[in-house]
Amino acid sequence: MTTFTRIAAAAAVALAAGLGAAQAQETIKIGGIAPLSPPGGVQTGESLRDGMIVAVEELNASGGLLGKQVELLVEDTSGVPEKGVAAFERLATGDEVAAVTGSAHSAVCSAVGPVAQKTNTVFVAGECWSDSVTAAQIPQVFRITVANSLVYSVAADWVKEAGFKNIAIISENSDWGFGIIDVFTKNLENTGAKVTSFTAERTVSDFTPQLLQLKRADPKPDLIVAGFTGSNLLLMLRQAYDLGVAPTADTAIFAAGADVLEPEFWDVMNDAGKYVIGNPAGLPGKPDTPLSRSFSKAYQEKFDRPANAVAMEGYDGVMVIAEAIKAAGSTDSDAIQAELRKMKWDGTRGQIHFPQTTEPAWAFQQWPDVPIFVIQYDETGQTPSQAEILWPKSSATTDELVMKPE
Repeated sequence: MTTFTRIAAAAAVALAAGLGAAQAQETIKIGGIAPLSPPGGVQTGESLRDGMIVAVEELNASGGLLGKQVELLVEDTSGVPEKGVAAFERLATGDEVAAVTGSAHSAVCSAVGPVAQKTNTVFVAGECWSDSVTAAQIPQVFRITVANSLVYSVAADWVKEAGFKNIAIISENSDWGFGIIDVFTKNLENTGAKVTSFTAERTVSDFTPQLLQLKRADPKPDLIVAGFTGSNLLLMLRQAYDLGVAPTADTAIFAAGADVLEPEFWDVMNDAGKYVIGNPAGLPGKPDTPLSRSFSKAYQEKFDRPANAVAMEGYDGVMVIAEAIKAAGSTDSDAIQAELRKMKWDGTRGQIHFPQTTEPAWAFQQWPDVPIFVIQYDETGQTPSQAEILWPKSSATTDELVMKPE
C-alpha cells in the first residue's frame, strides 16, 4: 500500500468519526496486513481488510477505545513473506500500532511471527492455516482461524463418511499446501482409501498436465482436492471442468482455498461452479446471534457483497484486540497479551479464547472452536450461506452429496 493510500485511509476514518486533523493524531492505532496485490489472493485480502474496516467504524461510532478514536492502518503483503515482514515492521516500529491482525498465506504468517516476537507486538493471525503459525509457540502470536490439523481432520472425517476411495490432491508447495497432503494422508490411513498427491509452485496457472494425468488414471479419482489459493485456485477449478475431469458423475472436486467463498468465484466459473465443494471456517448466521446478524448486515450495506468467513475473521481480529485493550485499560503489549490469554469473547463465529495448550504444538494460542463446514454449491450464483451443508452432521442441510449429472 502506498504512503498516500495509507494516509488517505487514516483520514477517511478520522472524517467518518467527525475528527479534525489535530484530533486524528490522538488515536489508538491497530495494524492490519493482507494480500492486496498479486501474486497474493487479492480478494481474500480485500475481504479481510473490509471486515477490519467494519470493526473500526463500529468501535469509533460507540466512542472508540480508552477515550480515543481507533485508526486502522493496513499494509499490503502481496502474499510474499519478505513483503509481509517489511509491512509488519513498518506497522510495529514506524507506526507504533497497539497490535496487528489479518494476513492470508501461511508463509507470510509464519515469517512475521519472529518479527512480532522481536518487537513484542501482538499478532492475531487471520486467514493462515498452516500448523507452523502457532506451532512455533511465539507468545505474541494468536490465531482466530483453523490450523491444518484441525480443519483437514474434520474434512477427512467427511471424506470417510462419504465413502471416497481414490483421492487425488493437487496443492501448492507451501506450508499450507504440504499440510493438506499430510493431514489427509494421515487421517485416511487404514481406511482402505488411496491418496495420490501432486505439488506445484503457487504461481502455476496451467494445471493441464496434472489434470490430464488424473483423467487417464485407472482407477480415476472419485475426489480431487484443489489445494491452491488466489486466482490460480479458480483457474484450476475451471480447467478441471473444461477438460471434463471434475466435477463429473464419477469425480467430485473439493476446493480447499477461500476464493470459492467470494462472488468472483462465479465470475470465473459461471455454471461450472455448480457441484464444487468448499470448506469455510465459518458461515454467516452460524451461530445465529445478534452480532453475527448485525455484522453481516453492516458488511453488505457498506460493500454491496455478502460477508463470508474471511471477512468475519477480519472483524473478529480487530475486535479481540479492542476487547483486550479495554480490559487492560492500556495499549501496553504485555498487558494486551495477558488479557488475550484469559479472554472469552463472543465473536461473529462463536466464543473466542486462546488456550495455552502446548501439546500438540499447533494448539498453542489457537482458538480451538472455529466452526468448520463442508459445503456444496448446487445452484449457480449461490453464496456460501445458501449452499448445502454436508458436514458436520449436526449442521447438515442434506445427507446426500450431489455428483454432477451426465
